[in-house]
Parts: sequence; structure tokens; C-alpha cells
Amino acid sequence: MLETTVAAEPKARVALYYCLALGISWAGWIPYAAQHASVVHWRWQIPDSVPLFAQYGPLLAAVILTTVDGGASGLRKFFASFVKLHVRRRWYAVALLLSPAIGAILIGLHALRGSPPPPLSSLAGWNIRFAEQLSASLHSSTGISSFLAQSALKGGWQAGLVYAGLAIANGGLSEEPGWRGYALPRLCLGRRPLFAGLWVGLLWGLWHTGPDFWMAIFTGRWGGLFLPIGYLAGTLPLSVLFTWVFIRSECSLLPVMLFHASHNATLLFLTAVWMPAKPLVSIPEWLAAFYVAALLAIVVGRRSLLARPR
Repeated sequence: MLETTVAAEPKARVALYYCLALGISWAGWIPYAAQHASVVHWRWQIPDSVPLFAQYGPLLAAVILTTVDGGASGLRKFFASFVKLHVRRRWYAVALLLSPAIGAILIGLHALRGSPPPPLSSLAGWNIRFAEQLSASLHSSTGISSFLAQSALKGGWQAGLVYAGLAIANGGLSEEPGWRGYALPRLCLGRRPLFAGLWVGLLWGLWHTGPDFWMAIFTGRWGGLFLPIGYLAGTLPLSVLFTWVFIRSECSLLPVMLFHASHNATLLFLTAVWMPAKPLVSIPEWLAAFYVAALLAIVVGRRSLLARPR
């Protein structure tokens, strides 16, 4: 039943999926932002966990539609695609190490231009900076943000667990089962994988309308309209790379989830945790490097990314 539905109306299912993912996320982001922007006043405060869990809109939408399309058996197949044990180790290496390698290359280029990297001693207290960043990103010092920040303040290994857990949960798990697990296979029907991946990148980038976006709208800071556009600049090359890894991993989601987590963790560490006053890498540099990486992936993986549509 799942295969019949997917083949019959892939565009309609992707459109429905996107509306559902956006609706679930907006149901958490918009009320939370409206309350924090003092647009509405309720007797009870919306917990800071609400916008955090609203990030799981892509995952929840995929689970709902997969269940509708294929029932319990379709849902089992969907979750089985998270891990396929026959994936070659090289793709796990690409997923985990490409982002740190790009970061190291950019730091090396800075050194060649006369800006040596900071000493390792500057890493002291990184968990404190991470806790501060965590509280700021969640717009609250109570609830789940307080628990996570306090856990990070206890020491380096506790902060490492929180850091890794959030990287995997918020991005890898919350988004990839939807974008790559549900939307991409349907968009690949009748399209070359590269173009299907770019379509996913477009939808993925414009989905990023979180609390910061809506607070900017509610307070008349119309520059916030460019937030999704900024995300879109990053999701397009990433979607090419994620599509390549997904296809070469026999459509296993785990390498892509780890890739997403590694990217987010590396970028946050280099721009806001290690040296927040003087980021080691700028966002434009990071984006440019990933566009180069995406172009190289198209050249190296052209047989996969430019395969004839089925």
C-alpha cells in the first residue's frame, strides 16, 4: 500500500507533509514568540520546552503520514530505515568528519594569512560558555534549559554529553527522518536525485521560522524576514551533501542524522563556544566552504546524484 500511494501522488504527499511539518512547528513557535514579545498575555507561561519540541515537526509529520499511508507495517519499515547495518564505514566517516575537517581547513587558511589559532588552553571554561549559549538560545533560564545548562556547568564530560545529545536530538533526529526519510524519496520519483535534494533543501531552509523569526515579526523588526533566507543559503549545499550520503548509504538515515549533528555541533563550537568574542570561523566562510564541498560531491558522486530518474 505504501509503494502504491507514494508512486501515485508523490507531489501531493510532499506538499501535505510540508504543510503538516510547518503547522506542527508553528503551533509551538508562534504562541511562544507572541508571549515573549508581549503580544498576548496569558495567566500561565509557555514552557521553554515547547519551542524545543516544536522542532520535531518534520519527524512527527513523517510519522503521521507514514502511518496513514502504510499502517503499522509501513511505520516499522520507516523506523527500520534509521539503521541499516550493511552501510560501509566510509560513509559514517564522511558524515562525522567532513564538517570538522572543513573547520580545520578554514582555521589553517587563517593561519597562513597570519592569524594563528588560539592555544588549546583557551578551551578552558568552554562548558561555561556553552551553558550561556544554551540559555540564550532557549530564551529562558528555567525548565529544561535550566536543567541542561546546569548539567553543562558541572564539568567537561557532563557538558560533552549535553552537547552531543542536543546535536543528535535537535537536527539529526528531529528533522532528518522527515526531510531525507520521507520527502526526498518521493521527490526522487521522476527527478534526478540532485534536483530532488535541492527541492528538499528549499523546503528545509524556508521551514526555519523559529521563535526568533516570529518575535522579530511581532515586534516590527522586519529584518527577521531574512532569517529563513539565511538558513536557505546553508541548507541548499547541505542538502546536496546529505542526499549524496543518503543514497550511497543505501537510504539509511543514521549516517545523515550523524552528518546533521556533526555539522551543527562543529559550527556552534567554532562560532559561539570556543572563542565567542572572536569566532574562529565566520558564517560566510563556512557557507562558501560547504558550497565548494557540494560542488565536489556533485563531481565525485555524479553517478549517484545525476542518475536517471526512476
